[in-house]
Amino acid sequence: MKRVLLVEDDAFFARRLQELLIDHGHSVMLASSTEEALKVPADSFDWAIIDVMLPNDENVTGITNMESRGGYLSGIAVARRLRSEHKDKSYILLSGGGFDVEASDWAASQQIPFISKTAGLSAMQDALASAGLIERDSRPTSFIVHGHDDISLLELKDFIQNSLGWRKPIVLRDEPNCGRTIIEKFEFFAPRVDWVFVLLTPDDRVVTQNATDDEKRRARQNVVFEMGYFYGKFDRLKGRIIALVKEPVELPSDMSGIVWIPIEKGVKSAAEAIRNEVLQFRPDLGGWHAPGA
Repeated sequence: MKRVLLVEDDAFFARRLQELLIDHGHSVMLASSTEEALKVPADSFDWAIIDVMLPNDENVTGITNMESRGGYLSGIAVARRLRSEHKDKSYILLSGGGFDVEASDWAASQQIPFISKTAGLSAMQDALASAGLIERDSRPTSFIVHGHDDISLLELKDFIQNSLGWRKPIVLRDEPNCGRTIIEKFEFFAPRVDWVFVLLTPDDRVVTQNATDDEKRRARQNVVFEMGYFYGKFDRLKGRIIALVKEPVELPSDMSGIVWIPIEKGVKSAAEAIRNEVLQFRPDLGGWHAPGA
């Protein structure tokens, strides 16, 4: 077990990383600013994971605005202080943007691992595994976009975890808010997954002018929005998005030509079709393929 000091002002991200480290047997202390980090006794941690951009009160810490680059590199200043006083500790730097070049160059010069928080969960786990803090879980990560069909959602979660043997899929409503809005939660998790499953189910009645078919149905608008986001994020041609359709449902006209998988008889009835999509070798994904392919 390692004692880890996690210096991160993003409460949402800090909680996720804290849980990951605790799950691997480590104890984690949290600090959300330069002041809190510099007050932690040296004998209470073995590792320090420090975000590059942190709140800083220069009157308390002595870290000037110039040294912290206006706050953009205050975490680097903290790392310098700690390393100068505690050379026996190990360090990792985190960055979410800003002065990444200067920060990564300094980290490389000090042989400190540098992790971009925007690179995704897999990249984060790879770096922590290389540092010896966790064992790398090679199972794919997935995100489920869904509407009001809870039965299909539960069937899909069960299929992903127990039939495909993947990690627990991310379902946005089940994740902690930590003070964030829905779109902020979505933007946090969206880049951190390998695959996306979209459940297009007949949740809403479509009412149009002079309509004669009052039984026409469509998927929830949040489902259509999130599906479009993922197509833009991952590129439609890379095949990382699996559309599962339960008829009768009116599909967006932009989906014309996109192959989707029918699930009128349940997710299990589409198991073979889903497997064929996710277990094939994908040269357009850099050669990545799911275990068992």
